[in-house]
Amino acid sequence: MRDQLVARLERDRDAIVRLVRDMTRIPSENPPGDTRDLYAFVAGYLEERGLEYETLAHTPELPNMLASFAGARPGRHLVLNGHLDIFPAGDRSAWTVDPYGGEIRDGKLYGRGVIDMKAGTAASLLAYCYLAELREHLPGRLTFTAVSDEESGGTWGTGYLLEQRPEALGDCVLSGEPSSPWTVRFGEKAPLWITLTVRTPGGHGGYTHISDNAIKVMANIIRDLEALTDLPVTMPEDVRAAVELARERTDAALGAGATDVLQRVTLNIGTIRGGVKTNVLAAECHAEVDLRCPIGLESAVLLAAFDEIVARYPGTSYRVDQQHEPTVCDPNHEMVGIIQRNAEAARGIRPLPGVSIGGTDCRFWRERGIPAYVYGPTPYNMGAPDEYVTLDDLLGTVQVHVLSAFDYLMGS
Repeated sequence: MRDQLVARLERDRDAIVRLVRDMTRIPSENPPGDTRDLYAFVAGYLEERGLEYETLAHTPELPNMLASFAGARPGRHLVLNGHLDIFPAGDRSAWTVDPYGGEIRDGKLYGRGVIDMKAGTAASLLAYCYLAELREHLPGRLTFTAVSDEESGGTWGTGYLLEQRPEALGDCVLSGEPSSPWTVRFGEKAPLWITLTVRTPGGHGGYTHISDNAIKVMANIIRDLEALTDLPVTMPEDVRAAVELARERTDAALGAGATDVLQRVTLNIGTIRGGVKTNVLAAECHAEVDLRCPIGLESAVLLAAFDEIVARYPGTSYRVDQQHEPTVCDPNHEMVGIIQRNAEAARGIRPLPGVSIGGTDCRFWRERGIPAYVYGPTPYNMGAPDEYVTLDDLLGTVQVHVLSAFDYLMGS
């Protein structure tokens, strides 16, 4: 059966690329987060193959898909997870291609969301469909989840799905989120997202003696918040050892300094809004703050340090929009070895265990004690103009997912 899968993957190369290309041509930007068109496409793909699925949605524009089949005998339960929503394309004049054109050029497939994460979601979908054809010969259970809302934190995506269907926790999770063929991700930093507001009396722009300018106050707060990046972090030794062992590969895939960023707090100011006119003292300013908490630091400690800085500035308040803990699972789990063997056979690359800078829905499973692993394509221009996946990365990711799912269920 395994040899047949390998042959099938080779034979279906063009069809695999066409699937991801078709998915890339369907906008599913978040915001606004409406994934119904892409969901309908994935649903149709399953229906064409006679495969059933269930729709779970908190609101109609945020559908989540759950498909599952049992094998011929008892065994382990593997869950495949992908998300349907993507970053906005932004200023299209900054792109050299149509972000939803699905253009292929020089061995690269371009498009917003092709990396994050339509290629990875397609890998999960294909693994599910290929193995469904073999269900009479397989032990255990395979589940496919395709969710909305991941780019906004996952509350109404994976979070909602698992609340409604806790049986989808399974025994292990495999995700095709962007990582690189050089690493298998077994943990990730956690987002602490905060909306910060400064209010002052305001007034005429020439009368700076009567009121602080809310924008200038916000600028000072942002400057002071940089101190949070120096908070001490006590990363567990086994995690630190794995991160350091993968340093060269992590930095090569994600940019110089990526390994250092994994081990400390980072600060990003995502948006800032304030003022009404050039010659008016701004009476209000709002900023959206994206802090990332590394493994080895509790989010409560980070929030307390944030609060201490903000408290220095009268008229300032904030709202916590998301607060999660960094998650980690066993870097020596059987699934890691399975992925390593398949990646080495398919691509000549043995990926090392590593940690993600960004967040993924794997945290929902890890928080519940279920090991969850990420193996996906290199994030070329992720979130930037001209996002693309190489066809080698795309096909390699699909092959590793299909064969790793098969090997895990078979216990080999």
